Amino acid sequence: MILAVNMNPAMDKVYAVDDFQAGKVFRPRDMTATAGGKGLNVARVAHLLGEKVIATGLIGGSTGRQIEEEVRNGGMDSRFVPIRGESRICINIMDHRNGTSTEVLEPGPMATEGDARVFLSRYQELLEECSVVTASGSLPKGLPVDFYSTLIRLAKEKGKRFLLDTSGTFFQEGIKARPFLIKPNRDELTALQLAEPGSRRTGEKAEMGRKDIVKAVQAFQARGIELPVVSLGKQGCIAALEDGVYHFTTPAVDIVNTVGSGDSFIAGCAVALNRGARFREAIRFGMACGTANTQFFKTGWIEKEMVESFLPMIDCIKIA
Repeated sequence: MILAVNMNPAMDKVYAVDDFQAGKVFRPRDMTATAGGKGLNVARVAHLLGEKVIATGLIGGSTGRQIEEEVRNGGMDSRFVPIRGESRICINIMDHRNGTSTEVLEPGPMATEGDARVFLSRYQELLEECSVVTASGSLPKGLPVDFYSTLIRLAKEKGKRFLLDTSGTFFQEGIKARPFLIKPNRDELTALQLAEPGSRRTGEKAEMGRKDIVKAVQAFQARGIELPVVSLGKQGCIAALEDGVYHFTTPAVDIVNTVGSGDSFIAGCAVALNRGARFREAIRFGMACGTANTQFFKTGWIEKEMVESFLPMIDCIKIA
């Protein structure tokens, strides 16, 4: 069983608009509305892969009820904690003609100390039912920035693998608890390096090269993070495995939508690990899921047959 944590879920609305410009009126040629937030994308993809999934987090108001209804209608087990306020709506305007994506992300409701206590009690109960935990995206206002660290420590105490996919301060605080897997992208890794005390890069914005990334994943592994991965977008990812550092690459495909591909990667890794796969095969399966997601307009969506077709095309070479 996989426990997918989404502390700040949303209704994700995607509009397809050609030649989008600010300050004008447009009528989309296509649109979707999906229960989302990164964690729910993970839950949905894991469910589509045939895995049993529990989705949890905080929801509020009519939007929260809509989110929970869609989760249940999608065949997933919904164990959300209700709070005051209104869950957020996030809008993505996709202009395929010009290859742009414009996002408007609501902040979501304010959580209280009482909400946190109720959730932690529910979370510890849910840990008894799963073997892999994923936590994705931002935290709602009101929760401490190290809240993910608390979730990680509780999961590790019960012997559960914890996959963390977040950014900024939430990421910087979360890795202190040494989750099993992390997945920063190159920009997030650069930001982390700049935030390190005494960093020689302070004030710089130079992109990290491959050697820098190799050193970074090796350092994460030395700190106790068993499977550190750095996402490189179209260039694949670099991961530190049991026997060295590897560069994984994906096939060149015509892209419909990249939103949710990172979440699909996390879902694929979680499913593979839950089924007993070795680290290398878990990453390859995650990459195949991320690639499959790019073929659909709907956010966080795959087809099992497509994942299987992409899997042999995921290349992996040892680089350190």
